[in-house]
Amino acid sequence: MFGLIIAPLPKKNYLFSEHNFWRLAEWYNWAHMSSNDFLEKIREDNDNYFGKLKSLSFIVLRGKEEKKIFKWFFTPGELDFYIAFPYFKTSQYHCGIVEIPEKLGKDEVFDAVKNGKASTIPVKFSYHKDGNVHFKQSNFSSDATNKWEKLTQIKARPVTEMNGEPLFTIRFEGLSKFENATKRKSRNGRQEIILRIPEDIINFEIKAYAGPTQESIDNQIKEASIPWFQVSGHSAEGQPVFIGVYAILSRKSHIVDSNKNGLHILVGFDSSKINETGRVKSLYLFAR
Repeated sequence: MFGLIIAPLPKKNYLFSEHNFWRLAEWYNWAHMSSNDFLEKIREDNDNYFGKLKSLSFIVLRGKEEKKIFKWFFTPGELDFYIAFPYFKTSQYHCGIVEIPEKLGKDEVFDAVKNGKASTIPVKFSYHKDGNVHFKQSNFSSDATNKWEKLTQIKARPVTEMNGEPLFTIRFEGLSKFENATKRKSRNGRQEIILRIPEDIINFEIKAYAGPTQESIDNQIKEASIPWFQVSGHSAEGQPVFIGVYAILSRKSHIVDSNKNGLHILVGFDSSKINETGRVKSLYLFAR
């Protein structure tokens, strides 16, 4: 069973059910949103919902544009979840494994196309309760022979063992390649989270962290920052899990060529060899 709660102000903690399900509370990152009018608009776009939570669609509103970015699905009675990216329209999606330096040093060049496996079908990542993470193609026909094939996979830390560590990062720039949200409506546990932004915002970074307490997911971006929204649940053994999601917005382009549209995902961080290599392994998705 899944439930959803959206809270308008970060003034108090919420007690979540002891049953095995996720809830979501939308709180506002005062460190990154300085305009009270901006915050009021976000509150107007998101309502409380107390039923079963099946999925959560992320939608960006910018001026007259209304775009669907990704969809977060929850597994009934489990901590497993997956996030699909069917709305970014491109000819190829590339998935693979990248090794990220623990410490910043000189710039490195990584060819995400050459080192990844290509798919012409939109993809999704699944994060299982045992820490197994993989990318697979989505939107299969019912008789497809390769519907269970994994494009790439990794063994990461289970969410029940995290204590404020990164869970995933979703970066995107430009909105023109994302599908329009023409019939937006939350109902029957299929909820939407709406981010209304100024018209000059072009670059987005959605970062998620997981931990056993509310405090473990606070202050992840900077001191005194709290998640923009969060989900919370319990394992079958009763272990609490909180996932806090931060939204970082920018007016600056991070793309050097003329195609100012891109989608980049990092998920499934494996730090088991960090003492030997100084690097963290991660799955990635890259699409232009």
